[in-house]
Amino acid sequence: MAWIKQRPRMLELENSAEESLTTKLLARVQKLEEDKALQDARIEVERVRHESQMAIMRHRVNNADACLDALLMLLKTSPEKVAEAVIHIERMRERQNQEVALERGAQVGATIAAVSVPIPTP
Repeated sequence: MAWIKQRPRMLELENSAEESLTTKLLARVQKLEEDKALQDARIEVERVRHESQMAIMRHRVNNADACLDALLMLLKTSPEKVAEAVIHIERMRERQNQEVALERGAQVGATIAAVSVPIPTP
């Protein structure tokens, strides 16, 4: 008889406990989803930064190849003009190094801008 009288209160406690657990779990899931969105945004910023670094590296390698090819061609076709070719290639390399420095500066600026702008959370 006592069990029958206590049954409504026991059901109420069970429901309250389940509701509390559900609320806590939903809050944890929501926080995990927010954390994942933030991490995804950070990964995307890092991916873009990495791609720009790789583009600069490819550009430098292409420039070095072009200078080497130009020097080899001049050595084969006009060995007497090597001194002139060296001066010309040194100027070309200097210009290329300035371009790379500008690209790196732009990349650093973009990185600073990305870090200083808060990443939106859903």
